[in-house]
Amino acid sequence: MMPEVWHHGALGDLPAVHDAPQMWLLRLDDPAVAALAGGAALRESDLRDLAGRPQAAMRGLRRQLTRLLLARLAGCHPDTITLRRGDAGEPLVDAPQGWHISVAGRWPHAVIGVARQALGVDIEPEDALPPPEDALTAGERRDLAGASDAALVARWTAKEAHAKALGIASRIEGGDIHTWQDGPLLRARSLAGETVGHLHHRDGLICAVAVIRRP
Repeated sequence: MMPEVWHHGALGDLPAVHDAPQMWLLRLDDPAVAALAGGAALRESDLRDLAGRPQAAMRGLRRQLTRLLLARLAGCHPDTITLRRGDAGEPLVDAPQGWHISVAGRWPHAVIGVARQALGVDIEPEDALPPPEDALTAGERRDLAGASDAALVARWTAKEAHAKALGIASRIEGGDIHTWQDGPLLRARSLAGETVGHLHHRDGLICAVAVIRRP
């Protein structure tokens, strides 16, 4: 897996990432972020999609920021970007072609991932409640016996990123995904496929990114 690039500042400071996945961790309650989002309008299709979803305003803000990040990386105008949802509700990029996105949030934080390959992201506070026992496989329960709650939350975050990368987040249970540490990598496997990724810790948050493992 090519190491992802994490960014925490204004888009003007965005580093050159070439083909590496670009991750943007930000606070939605930052007035500067809200002002920045105004640079990307929500299309009528966005408004229809968001209208029936909880926290539509927050989701709309994340959609605008996703458009801005993708436009910056792809070298296009935000208004030319066309997004839609797949059969499992996952966000897909129709234009520009060859790009993939994933978005996650725990108010007021959000993480946006953009890459040239399918990816999934997730975010949780380090002090979140750990997942229930049945959300772990037997092998995970054995490997994580005596682990801290934060370590269990990290595994749950990795499972969510895995499911999003494969586009199955709405139709798989945590106990059907097995994760394991492989040096600096965190791998995950389910019947749908295998992913490889990393964890990113910052400001009391655990972020996970996963990309589909290719043979």
